[in-house]
Amino acid sequence: MYSTSTQKREWTYTPEKLAAVRLETNIKFREKYESVITPEELELFVTPEEELRMQRSIEDAALKFADKFRPHIWPSVKWTALAFFKRAFLVWVPSDTSIRMVMMGCFYLAMKIDEFYITIDDFVKNMNVGDPRQNAERILKLEPELMKVLNYNLTVHCPYRPFEGHLMDMKTRMLLLNFDLESIRRDSMRFFQNALQTDVLLVYPPSQIALAAINFGLHAQGKSDEILREFLRKMIGIEEDSWSARDVRPEDLEKLEKTVTRVNHIMREVEKQFVAVTEQERENHKFFQSRLSQIQNLLPILNERRKEAWRAGGCIGQEPGLVTEAPVDSDDE
Repeated sequence: MYSTSTQKREWTYTPEKLAAVRLETNIKFREKYESVITPEELELFVTPEEELRMQRSIEDAALKFADKFRPHIWPSVKWTALAFFKRAFLVWVPSDTSIRMVMMGCFYLAMKIDEFYITIDDFVKNMNVGDPRQNAERILKLEPELMKVLNYNLTVHCPYRPFEGHLMDMKTRMLLLNFDLESIRRDSMRFFQNALQTDVLLVYPPSQIALAAINFGLHAQGKSDEILREFLRKMIGIEEDSWSARDVRPEDLEKLEKTVTRVNHIMREVEKQFVAVTEQERENHKFFQSRLSQIQNLLPILNERRKEAWRAGGCIGQEPGLVTEAPVDSDDE
C-alpha cells in the first residue's frame, strides 16, 4: 500500500523540500572541488536549474524512445523508469555521470522490476546510438549502482491502477451520465505522459494523480467539474438527500474540499511544469552536453589536484578519488 510504502516515506517531498535537495546536491558536488578549482573552471559547472532543464530534455527523448520500443512497453514501465531517474538525480549530478546512459539503465531496471521480460541484447537493439556491446556492458554495470543510490527502494506505485479503479467505480456509481466515460481515456493517458516530465511523481500520491488525470480527461471533453465532485461525494459517502445531509460529518466535507483542491492543483502543476521540448531547447541541450563533456574531462585533473593537496597535508583522512567517490558512468571512453 502506498500509505505505508518507502515511496511515501523516503521519496515524496514538498516542492520546497525538493528544490532544497537539488540545491544541496549541486552544492556538495561544487564543494568537493572548491579548494582546487580556478574561477574560470568553476564557470563550467552548471546550476540546479540548468541540471533540471537537461533532465527534462533527456526525459522527453526517453519517452520517444519508449514509444518506439519493441515489444511495446507497458505504461507502468515508463512510470517506474522515470521515477527511478528522478530519484537518482536527487543524489547524483549530471556532471558526474552519463545522464543518457543512466536513463537507459533506469528503463532496463524498471523492466525487471515490472516483470517485463527482455534480454539485454534485445534491449540495446532498440537504442539508435553507440555500440550495442558497449551499451550492454555499461547498462549492466550501472544496475547495482542504481539500486544502491535508490536505497534498494524499487517498488514504485503508479497511478494507472488507481485510474482504472476510479473509472470503474465511476461507471458503477454515476449511472445517469449521458456520455461514455471511456471517451476520456486518451486525454487522461496524455495527461500521464505529460506528468512524467514534471515533478508530480515526487510530490503527490498516485491515487490523486489518477483523479487529476480523470478530471483532465473530463475537461478535454468539455465536461463540468461537478462530475468529479459528485463522484467524490459518493466515494466519501456524503448523501445528496437534504435530510441525510444534516448528518454529514464536517470532516467528510473538509476531505471533499481538500481532495478537489488537490486535484485541481495537480492539474495546474502539470500544465505549468510540462514544456514540450522545442528545437531550440534541443540546441540548448547540446550546449549543456558540451559543457558536461568539458567538466567530465576536467574532473580527473581536479581529482589529481585533490590527491596532491591530500599528500601535502600529511595524508590525513580518506584519499580523494577512491572508489566510493568514483563517477557513476561517464561518456569518456
